[in-house]
Amino acid sequence: MRLLRAELLKLNRPLLWSAALGAIVFTVLLAVGGAGNARQYAQPVTVPSCAELHLAPGPSCADVQRVARGRAARQQAERSATAVHTAERLTAAGAGAETAGLMASLPGALVVSLLAGGHVGAEWSGHTLKSLLTQCGRRRRVLAAKAASLWLAAVAVMATDWAVLAGAGPLIARLSRLPGAQTPATRLLAHSAGQCGRALLVLALFAAVGLLASVVTRGAVGALGSCAAVVVGLLAAASLPGLGRWTPATWVQDWMGFGAGQNSITALPDNFWSRFFSASGAPPSRLETGLEATALGAVAALCVWGATVLFQRGDVLG
Repeated sequence: MRLLRAELLKLNRPLLWSAALGAIVFTVLLAVGGAGNARQYAQPVTVPSCAELHLAPGPSCADVQRVARGRAARQQAERSATAVHTAERLTAAGAGAETAGLMASLPGALVVSLLAGGHVGAEWSGHTLKSLLTQCGRRRRVLAAKAASLWLAAVAVMATDWAVLAGAGPLIARLSRLPGAQTPATRLLAHSAGQCGRALLVLALFAAVGLLASVVTRGAVGALGSCAAVVVGLLAAASLPGLGRWTPATWVQDWMGFGAGQNSITALPDNFWSRFFSASGAPPSRLETGLEATALGAVAALCVWGATVLFQRGDVLG
């Protein structure tokens, strides 16, 4: 616990503050843009006149307008549902699902990569690792404390992001004149809590990858670049036929319940992950999702184990 406390105190610096501020600004800007799109969706869909249809008034024009009126009613219902969905994501109770989706996808991976590079990788480039190991010679404990503190820092960024969006979201929705939420606040809160709970596992995976990248590259820039490259590589592998089902990127998508392809593009995007996937296949069962979550945990543990082996055997005092 003493080592973990020391690592958390070292994280309390501009690196963590800037990462949290960047995530907050990015989330708020997305909320503003999503609310603006939802406001446009809330506008009524008009039926073209006979002149606009280049038809003379009469039965033919009436038939075309009847079909257009039915199509407009369906579009209006879909747009209204999208506007309500956006408004619910901007409530204090529903904002957690938005922040969890962002932190469990590419924005969160970049935040964790930045923290890993500065908190772990910089120990070599800053020549502070030697003094650290002089005080505590047990390398395994040192690395475990760094991994745990990195994960806790990512969780703290997600929690802060939720708190800020919970305060700014209702104001953004009110200024954009969005419709009121239709889902009870208790259900929205339960969904947000569930998504944040699921995001904890994904953040652990990101932290483990960042830890391994930092140990391998022994530098802040190398850790940031290699960790981001691994995440992008996983997304690229997930799009390959026959291989995508067995990649951690697909497991993250199923575990978080992200949509696929066009289904993931909404007025207020909740992830930057599954847009790289094609909209095909049936949703996974609970058993499949559970097995994939177990596989994600195994991959994270494997990364930590690999980092520990390299850290114990490598010459880190030079």
